[in-house]
Amino acid sequence: MQGMTGRPTKLLDDRERQPWLRKLDRATAAYEASRKRLDELVADARSAGVPLTAIAEHSPYSREWARRIADQIDALREKATSTDS
Repeated sequence: MQGMTGRPTKLLDDRERQPWLRKLDRATAAYEASRKRLDELVADARSAGVPLTAIAEHSPYSREWARRIADQIDALREKATSTDS
């Protein structure tokens, strides 16, 4: 019985594998950029006064994760501001 993703009948050689790895690299970069934008928006929304419960309802984060992410972004911004001065 095959697993949920199936097993290939043969493994790809390096040349055949490269297009797939490039696609994965591009998708990963896009995901990381989107995640960074979302995290920054969560912090901005909280700073603007949007309740964490509302942020959680409109994002993939729980209220607790939204708080943690906003705290982390705020700390990174504070650190960046203090080193720029």
